[in-house]
Amino acid sequence: MLRPDERAHLLELLRPPSGCQLDLAVGTTFSLDLISALMLPLSFAFFDWEQPDGELAADPLALLEALRRYRDRFTIFCQSGQIRLPPKYPPLLTFLEPCIYDVEPPDKEGIFHPKVWALRFGAEDGRIRYRVLCLSRNLTFDRCWDTVVALDGELTDRSNAIAANHPLGDFVAALPGLSPRSLPAKRRQGLAQIADELRRVRFTWPEGFDEDKCCFWVGGLDGRAAAPFGSRRDKSLIVSPFLSNSVVQDFIDSGGETHLVSRPETLQELNPAALSGCDSLHFLAPQLADGTNDDVSTIGRGEVLDGLHAKLFVIDHGWDASLFSGSFNATVHAFKHNVEFMIELVGRKSRFGVDQFLRRAKGEMNFADLLQPYDPNTASAPIDLTAQKFDDLFQAAKKAVAASGPHLVATPADEPDLFDMSLKCAKPLRLPDAIVDILAWPISQLANRALPLGSPVMFPRLSFTGLTPLIAFGVTARVGEAKSSCTFVMNLTLDGAPADREDHVLRSLIESRDQLLRYILFLLSAGDEAAASSGELAGLLQPLNGATERTAPLPSLLETMLRSLHQGPAQLERVESLLEALRRGPNETELISPEFQKIWEPIWGAAQQVRSK
Repeated sequence: MLRPDERAHLLELLRPPSGCQLDLAVGTTFSLDLISALMLPLSFAFFDWEQPDGELAADPLALLEALRRYRDRFTIFCQSGQIRLPPKYPPLLTFLEPCIYDVEPPDKEGIFHPKVWALRFGAEDGRIRYRVLCLSRNLTFDRCWDTVVALDGELTDRSNAIAANHPLGDFVAALPGLSPRSLPAKRRQGLAQIADELRRVRFTWPEGFDEDKCCFWVGGLDGRAAAPFGSRRDKSLIVSPFLSNSVVQDFIDSGGETHLVSRPETLQELNPAALSGCDSLHFLAPQLADGTNDDVSTIGRGEVLDGLHAKLFVIDHGWDASLFSGSFNATVHAFKHNVEFMIELVGRKSRFGVDQFLRRAKGEMNFADLLQPYDPNTASAPIDLTAQKFDDLFQAAKKAVAASGPHLVATPADEPDLFDMSLKCAKPLRLPDAIVDILAWPISQLANRALPLGSPVMFPRLSFTGLTPLIAFGVTARVGEAKSSCTFVMNLTLDGAPADREDHVLRSLIESRDQLLRYILFLLSAGDEAAASSGELAGLLQPLNGATERTAPLPSLLETMLRSLHQGPAQLERVESLLEALRRGPNETELISPEFQKIWEPIWGAAQQVRSK
């Protein structure tokens, strides 16, 4: 179980095992926070992402290098319309844009809801290792209670697939086809490799579970309703923030005990038959329900949770118990329409059964200690039907925008280094009548530059750093006399962008020779586990002893370069890649001094000789 304050735990799970490096990764999420996504490459690179006070670190040099190094190796798929608008635009997002793909599920009534990571690691001994994470948490770092199952495994040399792994491989293989934007060939090939190899990975399942009975469950890709639970349910525990009467009733009708854990506002919406048919009703104790304080206008009512976001089904059958953990809520949409993913763990009932989850023991902290009984007869707040209507309207508007096929075209403006960007729709935009206004603007600009979405929309005179395919949409709806608004972001196809846009953004992020030298020291001295753990990285990222930016750092830089040359050319190659990008930009001599060139040229020449041997 992930506690609300364990944001960093996900980043820890994404870190390569000791002696390994990340080769490829794919992640899926329903909603996506762009600032949270920026942190992901820090895990892949072994860079420090946590400060002593527990807050996430965000040193721009570490973020920039991690993004440049790993952005071609990982891909994130999220539900279209569920990218959150960041409060402030960091130009670093330019390097994250190629990694993010909005998707739509095959079923128009459903949503794309899985929270899965599959990571391929290369070990020093040549072996290939995989890690699969199955979560209930979105890539947003909300302060909610969640679950995660982490599996490590090694790619076998067998020619035939492991039958139990087919759903996992099929799931990854299907992802590119769900995106309206086509993936570049290299990214498609990487995903195809992951999908193929996952079928031949021998996973190590958590201790105590029967590896021959554990399996993966996917819903929403083949047009059939998911039916993972089987007919025998001697005793069941459902943990879900959202519920449907018919799903709960199905468990009750199975004949065994049914225990339910949800949110108070969800439980009060169940009909009397479902409530009375359950053997116990609980919700997360209020002192533990430290949910997110996000504004509903940015993410939608259905995502704001009172602490509980975990999805867990525990079913006793005979001597065994099955634990299902993943993205499935106990709702009709989850099992009939949505794209969902979960893992089934099977172990002995005496150790993992319902009674073990619900027992209380003196001196121990168990799952049951998080819960408080729910009394259906207790007066509760009335259901806000207007808020539900607004939420439905906003979801319909998001789907309508996605269905219209929005895309962007950039053309040179009337001044050098400025661009006009047009937002066009391939199909007519068909919005519900209650939507009274919809605006669009690049997230690199303030919302006061938003324009009504209609026939082609022109955003004029954008700079290299202002040009972005990340477009914000603001939707306003009316229900009776009430009005409400929401915002969301989509990552659209951008045609006509200059090929050197990223080089210009890179140049804008490195503003002085001092910053460049610090960055180069960072490249030469950081990025491995030993450096990260020793604190050397933190020292390098401090200002260089108040020295002048042109001369004082050069001796230490030369010493570091020589040490890197002795260890191998890989780190020096990263420096040359950076310098090449800066040379393509304007005014390279403002950053790359003649003194630096005198040091660098012979070092790089020696590195090339080493590389050619």
